[in-house]
Amino acid sequence: MASRMMCRNLFSLASKNRGIATARWPQCQQTIAADNELLETDEVELIERKRNKSRLSPVHYKKLHKIPRQLTEDEEQVLPMSYQRKLYGQYGTSSGIDPAKAWPSKEEMELAKEWESLAYPLSVHEMISEAKQLKKAEEDKIKKRQSDIMQKVAKLEDWKRDVREGFEKREREAKEAKEKKERLMEEVRQIFGFRIDPKDERFKEALLQKEREEKRAAKEAKKIERQQKMMENLRKAAQKSSSQEMPESSDGLKGTPVVENSLPPPPVQSKE
Repeated sequence: MASRMMCRNLFSLASKNRGIATARWPQCQQTIAADNELLETDEVELIERKRNKSRLSPVHYKKLHKIPRQLTEDEEQVLPMSYQRKLYGQYGTSSGIDPAKAWPSKEEMELAKEWESLAYPLSVHEMISEAKQLKKAEEDKIKKRQSDIMQKVAKLEDWKRDVREGFEKREREAKEAKEKKERLMEEVRQIFGFRIDPKDERFKEALLQKEREEKRAAKEAKKIERQQKMMENLRKAAQKSSSQEMPESSDGLKGTPVVENSLPPPPVQSKE
């Protein structure tokens, strides 16, 4: 608009000084053409801005439509190198970033070497050997666990049988204890000659006395059984020693004892 006003003033002065107007006329034409292009550009931007119904900011709009962001010189100086490398990796040459910036600097290379020496002190061959050893140890651990599981599975039936036998034994013992108690209670009632309440002190005392007698009788029976077993072992040992020491008879028979060991076992005295 300013160029047009200047051209109008120039035309108004053309009558006064026609030579100056003729000299400035080409410059006015160039200025008018530039203004027309600017107006067309402004109109295009205005139309595009009106078409944008999302009302997003230019940064967010470009990010949504994956339009590369063109950095200014000041932004290239201020923004970190990692961000510029990220833009170049995402948009390539369309981002307008120099590809040489993607290569690390000498300081970054030295820092990376130092970090690698601290993070991975072993060489490649040593790391491969260590990885193989760890893998072998893990495989051995898995094999050992699988072998243990197979052994336990093989013993599973035996464990089931032991559990069933234990359960049956506990049930049988509980049943025998119940029957024994009922039998003792019935014997105590027979002693009194009439039905008596089990909560009565006389009944409890008589039942306790009966249980003691049962325990004493069972103890004596075990003692007699143990003594008989011991005498049987002694008798077998005596027969074996006599058969080894007996001389051969004239008819060639062996193993017949000279004296028959027929002594009866000693009597067992019961302690009342």
